[in-house]
Parts: sequence; structure tokens; C-alpha cells
Amino acid sequence: MTFVMLLALCADIARRISVLSLRKSTLSVAMLSTFVAKADITTWLDDCYVKGFGGIGFVLDGNISLDGASGEASYDPGQMFGAAIGKNFNANLALEIEFFYRSAEIDVNSSSGPLAGDVSGDFASTNLMFNAIYTFNKFDGESLLGKFKPYLGFGVGFLQQADIDIEIGGVEQEFDDHYLFATQVFTGITYELTSSWSIYAETRYNMAGKIDLHSSGSKSTVEADYDGISCIAGLRYNF
Repeated sequence: MTFVMLLALCADIARRISVLSLRKSTLSVAMLSTFVAKADITTWLDDCYVKGFGGIGFVLDGNISLDGASGEASYDPGQMFGAAIGKNFNANLALEIEFFYRSAEIDVNSSSGPLAGDVSGDFASTNLMFNAIYTFNKFDGESLLGKFKPYLGFGVGFLQQADIDIEIGGVEQEFDDHYLFATQVFTGITYELTSSWSIYAETRYNMAGKIDLHSSGSKSTVEADYDGISCIAGLRYNF
């Protein structure tokens, strides 16, 4: 009887040791998985960056028409602000996704038709762009100008929404459209504050060409030129 009890006790101890070992193994696997996942995220974030910016936007004066009746549109300096996330693939090339908003006050000059008289309003858009940026670094990664890094860029995307609100004969009317093709070119210079933080200044030329905007309350259509120049400053964080 004593021998049987001893065997049972040994079996119970062996079972407990097995359960404890299994728990330790499971915990080790979980910790290893977490470490690998964090390592993968850290590796993916290497050479990535985020940035935010704001500044002044100038829509170039151009033609505007309402249901075929044309006039000349002039714009006051407006605002522009946005953000982007990107990744450096080497010392020179970076790709990024950018979202920004720009707007400007509009005044219309026409001697006849529905745009004659005191016609004014606001022209605004939200923009989603995919940019390629070339920074003038040496191929070994060293800057040509110390902490200053000049760059050029080109972007293609669309106006997620373009909207013009104009007051005609004392009545405000709204015209808009979505997903209109647009491009941009830009140049600027970055100054490194630390290894992670930098500031930059940039000038860009936004191009959407002639766009058609439609009234939701009628069948009227506004056709307007929507190219412009923007001067911005921003803050960038490198992971």
C-alpha cells in the first residue's frame, strides 16, 4: 500500500512539473511573439516620418463662368494647412501621402449675365496627394549643406472635394464636386534641429486646371480655373 501511494505521489509531482513547464513555455512563446512584433514595428518605422504644415495660399486669377456666362475671377491670399506621412528609401528618395486644405476669397468681375454686379464668395478644397521627394544629399547620406537639406518634389492625386460658395444677387449659392485630378510641384529646404526633429520651408505650385462644379439645388454649373501658389512652413518628426 505504501509503495502504491509512493507511485501516486511521484506521478502527481511529475504532472505538476509538466503543467508548470507547459505554462513557462507558453509564457516564453508569448513574450517572444510580443518581442518579434515590436521588433517588426520598430523595423517598419525606421526611416518613416510625419509632418504638419501651414501657410499662405494664392489662387491665380483666371476665368470663371456660370452656365456659359463668363467673367474674371480674382482671389485674395488664403490659407493652407495639412499633414503627411512618408518613408525615406535612401538618402535621396522619399515617398509620402499628404492631405491638406486650402481656401481663398473670390471676387468676380463681369459686365453682363448672372455674374454681373457684386459677386463674391469663397473657393476651397481638400486635397489628397501622393508625393515623391528628392533631397540633395550625398549618396553616402551626408548632407551637402550641413544641417540644411534642399529638396524637390512632385505630387499627383485629386481634390477630394472642391467647393465654391458665391453670393449672386444677395443669394448665396453653393457649387461643388469630388475626386478631381490634380498635380503639384514643390521645392524647399529642411533644417535639422535634432536627429528626430526638423523644420522646413517650402514653395509649391498646385495645378488642377479648369474644373466644373455643380449646384446641388439646381442644374447650374460653375467652371473655374484652380491653379495656385502656396508658401508654407512645417515641423517634421523622424522615427
